Amino acid sequence: MKKSICSCLFISLTLLSSCGYTLKESSNALTQKNIIVLANNSNLNLELISQLRAKGNKISRIENISEKHDLKIQIKEHQINKFSGATGSGARTTQARLDYMNSYEIVTKDNKVIENTFNSTSYLNFNQSDLLAMEKEEMVIVKSFINDSIKNIEFLLSLNKNEN
Repeated sequence: MKKSICSCLFISLTLLSSCGYTLKESSNALTQKNIIVLANNSNLNLELISQLRAKGNKISRIENISEKHDLKIQIKEHQINKFSGATGSGARTTQARLDYMNSYEIVTKDNKVIENTFNSTSYLNFNQSDLLAMEKEEMVIVKSFINDSIKNIEFLLSLNKNEN
């Protein structure tokens, strides 16, 4: 009985892999598009634009009526709040919490408006003896937050596309 179950499982896995079946890793909803990004020049917004450009998108910062665009993203609020807590004797800070928030509005090619707020939290171990490493780690976390925010936008666009 066990041999037949293992054989069936092996055969089905072999068939699936030989057919080229793979799990979808990411969406292409924000790849090779003409996108208008309306946002101020904060470091977070500039990093968001940089990551969108890295996906092969053409980014415009002003709305030009004569130019065709696939998508308009208006960043309403984009921020990171840092919190630290101290416990124990001497009350030294041992960990910092970074709360990320990106509130945006997407207008699709067919003028459908999607509003969303993406929130995420990450924790950063704090060590006073290695402040430079902590700053670099914080920059990596910020890039990760923005990457996750872009994935959230892609998910909403894919969800909207499937609803139509």
